[in-house]
Amino acid sequence: MNLLWALIFGIGFGYILQRVGAFEYQNIVNALRLKDLTIPKFMLLSVAITSVGLFSLYSGGLVVLDMIVTNPVANIVGGLIFGAGFALAGYCPGTSIGAMAEGKRDARYTVVGGLFGVLTYTLLQQYAGLSFAAYDAGKINLADLIPLNPFSLAVIYSAAIISIIYLVDAWEQKKDARTPKNITTKNISAGTVLNHAQE
Repeated sequence: MNLLWALIFGIGFGYILQRVGAFEYQNIVNALRLKDLTIPKFMLLSVAITSVGLFSLYSGGLVVLDMIVTNPVANIVGGLIFGAGFALAGYCPGTSIGAMAEGKRDARYTVVGGLFGVLTYTLLQQYAGLSFAAYDAGKINLADLIPLNPFSLAVIYSAAIISIIYLVDAWEQKKDARTPKNITTKNISAGTVLNHAQE
């Protein structure tokens, strides 16, 4: 039953990702270049909604949270590798699968590259002794560091995220209002033709 719910929510989230254009390479690149923040705002909103929903279920005893170990060094190294791959490929692991399902050829290379990276790290860990286990800090969450119950913390966290989205939205609107409308090559060509015709 749990797998069925996971499948249903996964399909639903994948559909929403497709609708907001997260499977389009150019949209991802524009987001990384801060030209179009639609996708980052959507992802932040997803985190906010999920946080409140998940910790509501957790507070009601309906779900059990199985946290992974916190490892700052592994997080930094993994984040750098992930960020570099994300910037170069224009896809993250989830969106690359969705884009591949749409038939995008570049997404196939991203998926293959990701699998090759996982295999490489696994082999290095197994045969070269590459490990970040020494930096494990145990299972830590914000509720352990801040004296608030998890649900209240999730509400505050989500409210902060929504506030950030609102501020980014306001900044984008001001930026668009200050940006002059560009004269396209087509308009220039048309104006030149009219001037020559009048002469």
